[in-house]
Amino acid sequence: MTTLRSDCSIALRDVRLLADIGVHHHEIGRPQPLVVHVVLDVIPPQRDAVEEVFDYAGIKASAEKLALERIVLIETFAQRLATICLDHRLVLGASVTVEKPQGIPGSMASATVRMGTLATATDAG
Repeated sequence: MTTLRSDCSIALRDVRLLADIGVHHHEIGRPQPLVVHVVLDVIPPQRDAVEEVFDYAGIKASAEKLALERIVLIETFAQRLATICLDHRLVLGASVTVEKPQGIPGSMASATVRMGTLATATDAG
């Protein structure tokens, strides 16, 4: 008998925030817009119940809380948000992209961080 593998991911995109972020002197103390995209690899729900899934609102709340801190790099912001998401028992992996629309005039600066496990114990064998 063949065992079917089930992968599941959830995403929250276009989370718009203001954050005190940046390296340059003119950026410090001046909140700038960020656009955050999060994709999480999660344990698939075993039944149709809310306690079986990761709460999307939790991603946004964590990003908003993180935006209250002074952070220099968008890479650091992405890594910290990924780490927060990975603390949840259902999350196996996280990919977080942070875009900084005003970082470079006429372009979009962004950083993506991927963290987590690539395989679970049930994948062995």
